[in-house]
Amino acid sequence: MSADQASPETTRNDDHGRRSALRTLLAGGAATALIGSATLPASAEALTEPSAATGADPFAADTFRASGRVREYWIQAESFEHNAVPNGYDAMMGRHIKPEQSTFWAIGLRAYTDGWGRLLDADTGPQGVGANGGIPGPVLRAEVGDVLRVHFRNNDEHYKWPHSLHPHGVRYGRDADGGWLADDPDHPGTAVPFGGSYTYTWTCPPGSVGTWPYHDHAAPQAVRAGAEPMMEIGAELGLFGVLVVTDQKTPAVDREFVVFLHDLYRSDVPSLVQNLNLVNGGAYLDNTPTFTAKVGDRVRWRIASLGSEFHVFHLHGHRWRSGQGYQGWVDSQLIGPSSTLTVEYLEDNPGDWIYHCHVAHHMMGGMAGRYRVTR
Repeated sequence: MSADQASPETTRNDDHGRRSALRTLLAGGAATALIGSATLPASAEALTEPSAATGADPFAADTFRASGRVREYWIQAESFEHNAVPNGYDAMMGRHIKPEQSTFWAIGLRAYTDGWGRLLDADTGPQGVGANGGIPGPVLRAEVGDVLRVHFRNNDEHYKWPHSLHPHGVRYGRDADGGWLADDPDHPGTAVPFGGSYTYTWTCPPGSVGTWPYHDHAAPQAVRAGAEPMMEIGAELGLFGVLVVTDQKTPAVDREFVVFLHDLYRSDVPSLVQNLNLVNGGAYLDNTPTFTAKVGDRVRWRIASLGSEFHVFHLHGHRWRSGQGYQGWVDSQLIGPSSTLTVEYLEDNPGDWIYHCHVAHHMMGGMAGRYRVTR
């Protein structure tokens, strides 16, 4: 397929993916949080995050007990021109893609020092803030008992839309929800105007342990004149990130990879020549993140998704134990919109591998990356 024009297959995929998501939901295949927990074969408890015990009382309170720690983040929404295929090549299909076919005005989130003073350096370690390049936003980290205080500033100079931050998994009051409603359009924190700021306060009870998405949930907007405003168009354009909550039982790892699966539709983003299925803002091998590990490393993948599509995370050459659906060894797992997946294993298989979504048209749309394991 030539990259100079979108194929009929690509055009059909736009509606097909959305219909597939609806069919899956109606069939009961969606879960509120799809969290897979993998373990070491020799020690079944060594790499498993804690979860509710079987038969636990569903009405028991998830009580927050403050540890006295307050973790503050200074986050800014920024618009920038973004090429999702900077090397201009689809290495899986052997296609060339021109910059004007894969470039759009994105909106991302970056973390700064106190008072939005200086951009934080990238830190992709197990306790780090991540690449901090905008898409996805910084990794927000906390422990059970912590109070998260997130200072948000809207510096969307291109669109000048209102934006917000809405968290999953943590506890918050209505003024820290960030979710805009037409019947309450002026509620604090739900539509922070361009140039404005707002502070969200979230708490972390024991039930918050795990991997969670956070994202823009402000007033609907239209990318082009005359188009119908869309819910969460800011999130489609890049305003999202991962929130991680741990406790004393969360095992330490040597490598932690944060993967956000997301999709762009040319019907929503008119500068694109085709739909793109992205990992962390990039499409196709070597534009998406290349992750590395060594044999013997304890490895954790924190995977999240938003939007309208269901994805299947698949990692070549590796298996892990699943706590989702089938309780056993897997090498592929389903993840739906606003869901997350946590995969953990002891690395024992050197080689140059790939990870990708196993939905065929998502793989063809760019949702694939490299994973290199050395001895």
